[in-house]
Amino acid sequence: MRLTLRGWVAVAVVVAGVANAVAYGPRALNAVVVPVAVGLAVGAVQVWRVSPPRAERVAPDDGFPGETRTVSLDIDADRPFPATVSDALSSGLDGDTAVDAVVGDGRVDYEVTYRDRGPATLGPATVVARDILGLFSKSFTAGGTTEVLVFPRVRSLGVAARRDLSTLADAGRTDERAEFDRLREYVPGDPLRDIHWKSSAKSGDLVVKAYDDRVTADAVRVSVGATDGHEDDAAEAAATLCCALLDAGVPVNLTSPEGVVEATPGDRRRVLGHLSRLRPGSVPDETAEVVVNGDAGKTRVALGGRETTFDRLRADGDAVGGSTPNPASPAGGRGADSGVSA
Repeated sequence: MRLTLRGWVAVAVVVAGVANAVAYGPRALNAVVVPVAVGLAVGAVQVWRVSPPRAERVAPDDGFPGETRTVSLDIDADRPFPATVSDALSSGLDGDTAVDAVVGDGRVDYEVTYRDRGPATLGPATVVARDILGLFSKSFTAGGTTEVLVFPRVRSLGVAARRDLSTLADAGRTDERAEFDRLREYVPGDPLRDIHWKSSAKSGDLVVKAYDDRVTADAVRVSVGATDGHEDDAAEAAATLCCALLDAGVPVNLTSPEGVVEATPGDRRRVLGHLSRLRPGSVPDETAEVVVNGDAGKTRVALGGRETTFDRLRADGDAVGGSTPNPASPAGGRGADSGVSA
């Protein structure tokens, strides 16, 4: 427990009043000194009785750079007391977290803005308790820490890039026999392996097995690496290309210095979360259909063996900020120009 600036002023008033009383008589104590001294005593007791609060943070959703989220703190106390609550923010996050509130009497909210890609932490919270007059204060730490992920930006792709990705996607599509559907009459051109000989012998006519044919897409392999200082650009390029493939219904097998992750259409979060943690390192799989390499101030991309730069793949007019679909839904949304024609 310590005195606030206002508390020190109150102490100075009491000291000055006592000095005046010594010089001019005790009557000088009655007008100012006694009320201030009583206030100091009451404030000291109020703050001394405050017990450590208990805090629980409601974690905000992960998001993209530039997005703002609301952070909530539920703080419980044995008895309500006025306080200033503030939350520690790691690098990559901005926000004014200091909130004056009555602790133990509801939820405390503040806004935080995501700035830089990567994992970031909120907390712990600092609760500075005060008496009603603001003469004394007492600090507590509560709430622990909470991690949030700031995803790499997802940009829009140009027509040529969408066409090249479509070629890769089409090359990965294979006819796969699914489950048995029915028996039907033989039609010239049907494969002999599909003839159901037992049924044909019973009916006297050739009968073939019909299947519920489906077209499935094999996963496109994407591999990403970057030198130190260029991992943000590489993560942005890989995120854009992976999301475009997923939006087109093509599964993705992503490798990076962080490891391997597989994502199916509608599961952007898996690749975005992986790429939010991307660190410097070499490309793990140089033979992948899509290779992204952040180096020397530019990000090089190889699509099916043809090398270009990510700047050339981006759509014209895709300025800073780009397309940042909301990943809150399972599909994560789809940018106006970021997809691949199916």
